[in-house]
Amino acid sequence: MARISESLNSTMPTLLATLLLVCLSLGPVCAQRSYLDGGLEPTSKGKAAFYLEPGAGDASGWSAQIFTMAGVLKAKGHYADAECKVPDGRFVFFFPDGKVESEGNYANGYKQGIWARNDKWGRELAEKVYDLAPLENLVYTIAETMPQYPGGEKAMVRYVREKVGKSRGDVMASFIVEKDGHLSDVQVVGANDPRIADQIASAISGAPHWEAGKQDGQPVRVQMRVPLK
Repeated sequence: MARISESLNSTMPTLLATLLLVCLSLGPVCAQRSYLDGGLEPTSKGKAAFYLEPGAGDASGWSAQIFTMAGVLKAKGHYADAECKVPDGRFVFFFPDGKVESEGNYANGYKQGIWARNDKWGRELAEKVYDLAPLENLVYTIAETMPQYPGGEKAMVRYVREKVGKSRGDVMASFIVEKDGHLSDVQVVGANDPRIADQIASAISGAPHWEAGKQDGQPVRVQMRVPLK
């Protein structure tokens, strides 16, 4: 028994090192299989038209394949996140017979640039061009992750009171939290005195930067309305 114990003690470090090297060679892996509806949006298994099979990660992101519930390949490509929710990189979509339906690039969840397309017989169709420029200045009213003021909105109200004093009436501040956290288009309504409204707007504009809102993991512009009671 002593000899067996000594043998295990001598070989254990080697075994652990071997396992570690194998794990590192596999690279990071996406989350477990997930389910998608007909529009390739997340859904429950019972309502799914497709399922996503995760693959390994590398310097360019995480690979994955999408199959019909019958196991027929629908698409394959790369994602920006380990949960495989934000397409980012080259993607190829297939017809049920395996012929290429379309292929092109995603950027942060949106189709970008030129996408080549084919009909079901494999004949080339007109290419389709996607432009992200109109989305760059889009203002959201609700984002997946809403902007946050340091300490919360109550902390911002306290900040304004310290600068201007307590507001009378139903005073409301409206502004856009930009992608870098600074504020633009600051407006104040409900103040009894226009001069007070200007002072409040000035105080809000000079407040510490917010943490920007995010959509699909990317900073976006978000319209905020904060009561100043």
